[in-house]
Amino acid sequence: MKIFITGATGFLGGQLLGALHQRNHEITALVRSPEKASFPDGVNLVKGAVENMDSFRASLNSQNVFVNVAALVKMWVPDPSEFDRVNVQAVENAIRGCADAGVSKFVHVSSFMALGPSNGKPISEIDARRSNRFHNDYERTKYLGDQVARRYQNEGYPVKIVYPGVIYGPGNLTAGNIIAKNIIPLLNGKMPFGLGIQTWSYAFVEDVVQAILKVIEGELPSPRYILGGDNRSGEEFYSDLAQVSGRKPPAMNIPMGMAKMAGYCEYFLARIFGREPSMLTHEVVEIYKHSWAYDSSLAQKELGYQITPLKTGLAAMVAWLRSSGYVK
Repeated sequence: MKIFITGATGFLGGQLLGALHQRNHEITALVRSPEKASFPDGVNLVKGAVENMDSFRASLNSQNVFVNVAALVKMWVPDPSEFDRVNVQAVENAIRGCADAGVSKFVHVSSFMALGPSNGKPISEIDARRSNRFHNDYERTKYLGDQVARRYQNEGYPVKIVYPGVIYGPGNLTAGNIIAKNIIPLLNGKMPFGLGIQTWSYAFVEDVVQAILKVIEGELPSPRYILGGDNRSGEEFYSDLAQVSGRKPPAMNIPMGMAKMAGYCEYFLARIFGREPSMLTHEVVEIYKHSWAYDSSLAQKELGYQITPLKTGLAAMVAWLRSSGYVK
């Protein structure tokens, strides 16, 4: 098939592009800086940005599938409206542009954050969001972008939505590879204190890629699929990590109140100096106070979705971090 993909320089998007290329699809990738992109031979590059529809509108003609992996994944940016342009308005513009160009399927890669915290029983596709509060602009705009995609589904547009959990594993060390970035200091012996983690849904990146391939290539009955993973507590996460890495977990967790105070400082320093926070903001600390557990049984039934046990996935990721020189 002819497939147009956004976000292919990111953690998930890069691996998805590689898998599509191996399956001999004709791929066109939207990239901001083609000269910096490193893709397999034969991938067509279009210079542009997902929030600038005019930069790629002409490239949609004759495409079979549009795969939207692009998102602004950051704790903070100087202009909060940038989150809305990339995570909300660009979704609507791309869906409408694909409809005008006759693209037969639009696959929107959302996020577990769009569904909100579980704080109890794992959330499934039929559950309503359990919280009306948004912890930061990323969560807020992922929710709004999801609502846009659902609205077009309800209006009959050929839109499919997937919600990956907390993705981890080998791959590009971007902002989307949050687990790898978080554990590198620990594995290098530079993280004496931790931050308490509730239950998260750990989705191994290869599992997520294989499921999205099924959505791209198949005719499936359901409009939305949660691609969560192994729902594990913070204690279980650190225990598995210690077993596969030989590194003991942090000796103690920083009290949430203290972490939030430090986060406020980071946030205000970012606003004063216009630079991205180097540590967690108070908003992200609030995210850590909740459980984010999800039910992937629909994807398991209809997509054959496989969930790699957390310990197995962490072993693969730690081996990659060591072989890549990120961990000594």
